[in-house]
Amino acid sequence: MSRETPKHNIVTMMIYLFGFLLLWEWLRPLQVVTDTGSLTYFIVFIALSLVLSYFRIHYFITAAVKLVFILFAIHGLYYSGSFFTVTWPGAFLKDLWMNIGLTVGREWPSLSYEYRSLLFFVLLWLMTYLLYYWLSVRKTILLFYVMTVTYICLIDTFTIYEGDRAIIRIVVFGFLLMGLLALERLVQKENLRGSRMSRHRWIVPLAVMLGVSSVVAFAAPKADPIWPDPVPYLQSFSEGAGGSGVNRIGYDTDDSKLGGPFVGDPTVVFNAEVTREHYWKIETKDLYTGKGWEQSIPDDQQGALLFDSEEMVPFTTSEPDDESEVETEKVMVERTYSHVVYPYGIETITGNEEGFFSFNPITEKVTSYQGQDRTVKLTDYELAYRSPSYSQKKMKAAENDQGLKDRVEFVERYTQLPETTPQRVRDLAVDITSEEENWYDKVRAIEGYFSEKAYVYDQFDVPVPEEGQDYVDQFLFETQRGYCDNFSTSMVVLVRTLGIPARWAKGYTEGEYSRQVDSNYKLYEVSNNNAHSWVEVFFPEVGWVPFEPTVGFSNNVSYQYDLDVPDRDNSEVPVPEREETPKQPVQPDEDASSADGSGFSLSKLWDDIQTFFVENWGKLVMGFILMFIVAVGMYMIRRRWLPYVLIFYYRRKSSVGVFSEAYLSLIKQLDRYGLKMDEGQTLRDYSRYIDSFFGTHEMTSLTNHYERILYGQRATEDEWTKMRELWENLIKRTTG
Repeated sequence: MSRETPKHNIVTMMIYLFGFLLLWEWLRPLQVVTDTGSLTYFIVFIALSLVLSYFRIHYFITAAVKLVFILFAIHGLYYSGSFFTVTWPGAFLKDLWMNIGLTVGREWPSLSYEYRSLLFFVLLWLMTYLLYYWLSVRKTILLFYVMTVTYICLIDTFTIYEGDRAIIRIVVFGFLLMGLLALERLVQKENLRGSRMSRHRWIVPLAVMLGVSSVVAFAAPKADPIWPDPVPYLQSFSEGAGGSGVNRIGYDTDDSKLGGPFVGDPTVVFNAEVTREHYWKIETKDLYTGKGWEQSIPDDQQGALLFDSEEMVPFTTSEPDDESEVETEKVMVERTYSHVVYPYGIETITGNEEGFFSFNPITEKVTSYQGQDRTVKLTDYELAYRSPSYSQKKMKAAENDQGLKDRVEFVERYTQLPETTPQRVRDLAVDITSEEENWYDKVRAIEGYFSEKAYVYDQFDVPVPEEGQDYVDQFLFETQRGYCDNFSTSMVVLVRTLGIPARWAKGYTEGEYSRQVDSNYKLYEVSNNNAHSWVEVFFPEVGWVPFEPTVGFSNNVSYQYDLDVPDRDNSEVPVPEREETPKQPVQPDEDASSADGSGFSLSKLWDDIQTFFVENWGKLVMGFILMFIVAVGMYMIRRRWLPYVLIFYYRRKSSVGVFSEAYLSLIKQLDRYGLKMDEGQTLRDYSRYIDSFFGTHEMTSLTNHYERILYGQRATEDEWTKMRELWENLIKRTTG
């Protein structure tokens, strides 16, 4: 025995050393992927915790030493002066109390670095305890090893951290550690002592085998990957349509990458008291990149035009319809923005008397200011406009108009297309308009093409273009399904291939009818679900005219039917049909209860569920991971808490026949404690072994009573009460 103890201590030290090295690998990437400074205190804390566990220091002493070290580390990292002064603990406690409030309020970004370091020390405390449990009690490290490999692989794949050397270290340390633990389990199970088992005969071949195989594996030529790199795919999916794989509908300034599915968002943006339904415009964009839309002219070079409240909005691209009456409408904003939404034919904006408005002549975006460079978010404002009416006669004559010949830069800007635009897109535009003779008829033919060819409006089954694939080409010839961005962008591109100036416009549809305010005004509720995009085409002497190619939508454009019509008997000038509300895409799975005014529908419920998961997926994943870690931890230490659950359970049992069930539960708990019944061993031999281990006679008494019950003797309630006390005393011993 005297010669065995040093060997055992050396092996145990090696086990703890390799466990420490594996845990160290979790900390190495932090200096690369986070703003963490020095890791010295954290590494020393891990080593200190494992040393205290190795020497089996009493828990209270261990906890006191760790707490003192944590305070010493926090003082060294964030405070100046001596550790033994009385000034810094007060500041630290004040900071701690404030951050606890921030934690309860879920204001994570506002947490101080001192508090974050404290939480990290607590996490390391828990991890070192789990490591001690795996090394000393369970004597298995496979789960922690797999978690370590997975962690390093993910960090190496998705961050700038290079994990090549870390993987090699983990393989060497991990397999050595698993080999040593397998040896310890074998020694414990077979009760090998002294000359019957020489540990170096196990350790030396293991180390040589791992060393040689690691060197050979590192130096040998590597085969090419069997699977393609998933990172570009995941990035393209996550960056689709402005930043997320599954987007939430709503107005966004970034349209550089269109595509991908989205979920609905019923959040109300503004309410409007209107006299008639119409689209609400925010801005236009002119540069198509093949993936999305950008501005061809930087913001600082677009020459913003300033005007005050109630002054005429300086629109220069279309002529007002002086024959129509001026109408006023009021916008009441729920989610404030610095931009203004407005109808076509806008003349004045009222509501920013203390500041001014800025009109961008390129994007036609109106922004409210209250200072030289400070924007202001208005809560409400009024709009005055004349509903425009576009002359069909002038639009049909546009192709022969000479007004654009002197505006080369304008035409080039609004007929721009990438050089990579596929030829079949250009050919399709020619085929659609082959029977038309003027710009107006060609544009209307393209506008109606999508409905005639049964293109599908879809918000969910919409892919992101692959690398090198044109967004419009994918929609026109492959998927033929999408939402407003697909339809509007495709129409702009098709119109531009014919040399007709066109641009992409975005804003909101008219919204959802809420109630009748008075005899003239109706209240409409506009939410993120009403975010929309459409097309504007330029006709000389008319200006920019909106068109709606998206299947199921209508923008209520009013045309002047001023064409020359041949004289006929009883001929009548056709009267344009106007729809009170634009058509909306058919919503699937609509519950019948929505029709009776209850406001509930399965589709809305599904949208709300999807929106919740999209907005909170990070919290849900972290919560699931935390619950999983807690569950695993509770399962691993079930030997310590399960006896109290069993005691509580059987105390409530008054049946005299419950003793057999309680006795078998005791056998299972003893097995979890490590006192397993050997194969072929009788209950009496096993009970004597248990009593000798604990120094009692309780197990023998319980076993004798159990055998009497097995042979048919009926127990009384008094006997069960007495046996229950013995059973509770014995099962409590297994919690130590």
